Formats: sequence, structure tokens, C-alpha cells
Amino acid sequence: MLVKSKHDEKKDLINAIDSIREKMIQAGMQEGLASMKTITLSQTLDEYITKYQSIQLTK
Repeated sequence: MLVKSKHDEKKDLINAIDSIREKMIQAGMQEGLASMKTITLSQTLDEYITKYQSIQLTK
């Protein structure tokens, strides 16, 4: 089993954050800021950002 380095994990999280952010923006523009899709994407984005920040703190 391969173990990812902290650098690789951070890169993956940044890519995921960027992707989710774009999807959330599109959902917000198309379906409205109060739509379930936009809210769900926002919550998912929060989770990924929190995970990224926790990795940053454990340098």
C-alpha cells in the first residue's frame, strides 16, 4: 500500500477544493444560493478546507 506524502496530500486537497469551489459557484449561479445542491457543495468545501488547514498546522 502506498502512503502519500504530506505534499501530495496537500496538492490533492487543493485540487479538490478548487474543483468543488467551481461546482459550487456554478450551482449558485444556476440554481440559487439557497438550493440544496449549492448548500451541500458549500458544506463539502468547508470540510475539505478544514482538512487542509489541519494538515497545515501539523507541519
